[in-house]
Amino acid sequence: MKKILWWLLFIGLIIKLGSFIYFQKELFLKPFDPIHVGKVYSQSQYVIGNASKGGIGDDWLYAFAGYYYLFQGGDVSSVNFEHPPLGKYLIGLSILFFGNENVINVFYFAFLLFLTYKISRLLSNNSLLALLSVTVLSYDPLFLDNLPRSMLDLPFTLFFTGGVYFFLKGLEKANNYYFSFIFWGMAFSTRFFPVLVIVCAYMFLIVLILQKKQIKLFIFASLIVPLIYLLSHTSFFIYHPSLIEFLRHKKWMLAWFTGTPVLIGNIWRVIFTGYYLDSTKVLARESHWVPIIPLVVVLGITFFRKKMLKLKKYHNLTIIYGLSMMYLIYLTVLSGGIQKFMMPVYPLLISFFSKPGSMDLITSLVNSTVVGFLISNIS
Repeated sequence: MKKILWWLLFIGLIIKLGSFIYFQKELFLKPFDPIHVGKVYSQSQYVIGNASKGGIGDDWLYAFAGYYYLFQGGDVSSVNFEHPPLGKYLIGLSILFFGNENVINVFYFAFLLFLTYKISRLLSNNSLLALLSVTVLSYDPLFLDNLPRSMLDLPFTLFFTGGVYFFLKGLEKANNYYFSFIFWGMAFSTRFFPVLVIVCAYMFLIVLILQKKQIKLFIFASLIVPLIYLLSHTSFFIYHPSLIEFLRHKKWMLAWFTGTPVLIGNIWRVIFTGYYLDSTKVLARESHWVPIIPLVVVLGITFFRKKMLKLKKYHNLTIIYGLSMMYLIYLTVLSGGIQKFMMPVYPLLISFFSKPGSMDLITSLVNSTVVGFLISNIS
């Protein structure tokens, strides 16, 4: 029976994603037009400031930046210096190989679903519940919205999840730490991610407790992060062959981020009600919110068990729980609290669907979804 349910879930997942891509096919097949997008950028707020009439969205901004970096050998500090360049280079590669900026997102999403399944399987040997985790993620409106758009959130989520998965595998075979830090390096080179320092310190502590003999390998592997970051800025050093200039550029980037308003606790408003305070502190509705979000988060934050204190026996559960709580705290006190900021931690929270002894989850899922729906309407 479980095998039949697994295949039904899997076929449903394939049909869902296949139909979504099919009905959005124009966004994956339309050739990228650098002349038109370049014109829109030249008349945008990033070039002429308040004189801009229409502006340019983030998706076209990142697509133009990727084209500019890869095809025109442009300086990464000239266009969209606010974010590291790797994600935009990858958008450029999508244009190079597929003639379209969005196709690469299909590969991102497929790999992310695969990693979510693998992490869920690490928590238990229940393949049905692991596939349930994947199915929940594949139906999420926010993730689906990122599929046909050249944004940075989806690749960042993939690289973050990959870093977690291969770190867990590194506890079984230490050489996997190299893969883990490749993913962490790609995440850090795609979006500004200051909490990575705390994450690395947390992983260092875990390795010190569980694999003290591998601590040198772990430290050596961690050097991959700054290496990838510097390599992604190669064009910067071509135009500005100065380490001082590079550090000044990073200072500008940090200054830009520190100017972004922090709304403490705002993320919990959007989690439980679907509403949030925007940058002007006006209450707005999150169009991608669904009632299952509070269920996923509540299941995650209430999952702690005393047995998890036995780190050597339950290390996978403990590590994923610790990373999830760490990231939620970061979102609570150091971010604007927008729903998309949750994307990197969402696959980890969803993986708790496959926790041991959770076959009753399907019933609670239905009940909590109804409750969440009622809360959203009352709000």
